[in-house]
Amino acid sequence: MKKSGMMAAALVLGVFSAQADFTQGMLARWSFNDSSSEETCLTDDVGGLVLKRSAIGSDPSFTRNADGSVTLGGGVILFSDAVNSASEKFAGLADGGTIWCRIKYLNAPANEPFFSFGLVNAVTPGDWAQLVLTPFFTSKGIGSRAKGPEKLETGMASGHLPVTVGEYANVAIVFNGKTKKVTLFVDGKTADRNSPMTKLDAFQSLMIGRLKASSAQKMQIDEIRVYASPLSAEWIDEIEPVEAK
Repeated sequence: MKKSGMMAAALVLGVFSAQADFTQGMLARWSFNDSSSEETCLTDDVGGLVLKRSAIGSDPSFTRNADGSVTLGGGVILFSDAVNSASEKFAGLADGGTIWCRIKYLNAPANEPFFSFGLVNAVTPGDWAQLVLTPFFTSKGIGSRAKGPEKLETGMASGHLPVTVGEYANVAIVFNGKTKKVTLFVDGKTADRNSPMTKLDAFQSLMIGRLKASSAQKMQIDEIRVYASPLSAEWIDEIEPVEAK
């Protein structure tokens, strides 16, 4: 092989190697694999951010599981207020980014819709005004919602994707300010929504669990990731959670 050909092959191999573990552009990943203590279990693999835990309502149960997952009662909230729109590291999410989660809903939503993870302008359960970029679960399946400045919003209509209670699903929500789209991914299926905004509203945290004060649901989380860019459907379809050792 000529030297130029060898260099080209090496470059291709280098790009593939950088992307093969799907960590390129990843800002945070909570794998929950280290269950030796609550703090280690809730510590981000990338930057060492620790999810904080709180609870409201009648179901504050929280379990660290040996298989590298956590089970949240219907009133439990996990949040990282380091993930906010004033942060140098996470501010770019307002222009575009991806939140990916491997999640198992353990019961159907009683007071639908139920919002299970996403960017929120709060650190406690709120209402519509606090929900910035979130998927939601109803009897119709999973949908998406995003909120922009000046009360702009998208979602909450058609476009639900199916999910089965009691089984894991790979769910991702993507905002792309350049294309003005919000895209939902559920186990390889996609639902695109045209967005009226090029930028997300201000957010104070990444939250997992009971995002909305008036709805509660028990669920199991295997992993959650935050990416700095809007990922393609092909990329998202290849993501697999890190296995517990």
